[in-house]
Amino acid sequence: MFTLDQCGKYKITVRTLARTLADAGHDVRVIAVLSDTTEPYEESDGARIFRLALNPVHVRVLRLISSVVRFEKKLFSSILRESSQSPPRADVDGAPVNSPQNTAGASLENDTGNGRYQAGGFASVFSPLELIHKLLYMVVRWPITKLPHAYLGYIDYYYRSFRVARQEPVDVYHAHDLVTLPVAWLCSRLAKGKLVYDSHELWLDRPEKQRSRFNRFFVKSIESFLIQRTDANIIAGESSGIDLSERYCIAPPTVVLNVPSYRPFERSTIFRDKLGIPASERIILYMGRISYLRGIEEEVQSLKYLSNCRLVIFGFGPEQYISGLRKLIGNEGLAGRVHFFDAVSFDEVTRYAMSADIGLVLHQNTGLNYYYVSPNKLFECMAAGLPVVGSNFPDLKKYIEGYNLGVTCDPESPAKIADAINYILSDETRYNEMRKNALEAAKEFNWENESKKLVALYQGLTD
Repeated sequence: MFTLDQCGKYKITVRTLARTLADAGHDVRVIAVLSDTTEPYEESDGARIFRLALNPVHVRVLRLISSVVRFEKKLFSSILRESSQSPPRADVDGAPVNSPQNTAGASLENDTGNGRYQAGGFASVFSPLELIHKLLYMVVRWPITKLPHAYLGYIDYYYRSFRVARQEPVDVYHAHDLVTLPVAWLCSRLAKGKLVYDSHELWLDRPEKQRSRFNRFFVKSIESFLIQRTDANIIAGESSGIDLSERYCIAPPTVVLNVPSYRPFERSTIFRDKLGIPASERIILYMGRISYLRGIEEEVQSLKYLSNCRLVIFGFGPEQYISGLRKLIGNEGLAGRVHFFDAVSFDEVTRYAMSADIGLVLHQNTGLNYYYVSPNKLFECMAAGLPVVGSNFPDLKKYIEGYNLGVTCDPESPAKIADAINYILSDETRYNEMRKNALEAAKEFNWENESKKLVALYQGLTD
């Protein structure tokens, strides 16, 4: 079995899937992308992991030109430095060439800081290769050429992953996300193996991908063609599965929720101890990727309507975005009421989360992918026994209000978010009941149960 994964790191979802199938007796091989922090080959969780160093041809050309330009500039700098250290030349009358007495002579000026030089009256701002390098780099970064640039990267990945996948034909090719499906499909046809598409989410509607009409048409055409040629499809949410089924006229995919393992922990005070939060204040918790469109700005602003509450942002994300959040916190006068806490290992998340009082799952309605979301942080809140304030979207309402784990609200309104938090905290009996319901729900929504669906699906494919 192959899992084709486009990510530089070995994703938690892929790791869990690989470990589950390996424990069920399958020979699992993973193809992923090499990064600065990973190794080309690794054996982990019962799987053999092969990582590819991507090197598209246009990137190689740019890298070659860049290295030549650096060598050229270093060479000219060395020549100019030696020239500047030599004694001034004198003309036939004994006057230095650059002296006021001889202004007609050839000059030599050195400005190695910006690469400009003059010699014999000739001036050059860039060397020819440097100019070509800058033009090519501008072309690659120019918005109208970003799409071809990305496609060249995909082609390089497809070529390299196909070569590795073809070395050992297997029974089932498992494509994690749409970007890996073309290679998995081709390999399955050549090896006469089965094909599983784990779309995980609605790939076409991911909010971080701002697609043009052409790009959307192109991607949808590829997904439509390939998804109707799979032997099984997997997705991580019921509403998303229904949408995918109706969109492409296929049988409903198998829903395998992205949930943690069931590990009961005693309630702790980790956040209070490490962040210095007094027992008199309630801890409101956001956990997961710290990124756009996940309601973090609104969660910060909701503190203006709350008393005796602190917000802990628990996870990882791009530093540029986190810096923007820190500015927002300062501008809103909330410094000291919002804390950032670095991500911990996947197996430790529940233990840390149990030291909070309420969990937040407030994705923004930026498209169907988030509107139908069933994120792992919801189930991590269940495992930690946290009452939940979530977005009033279909699947979130089904879990949060259907199991009486908390309340849903308009995720774009900080005031409504604060009202929902106050509703849960204002009644101790209600709060304790929601905590109890969350812990009970965790006994149903855990990987021990969800993995049975995955194992059964593979059993049906390989019998």
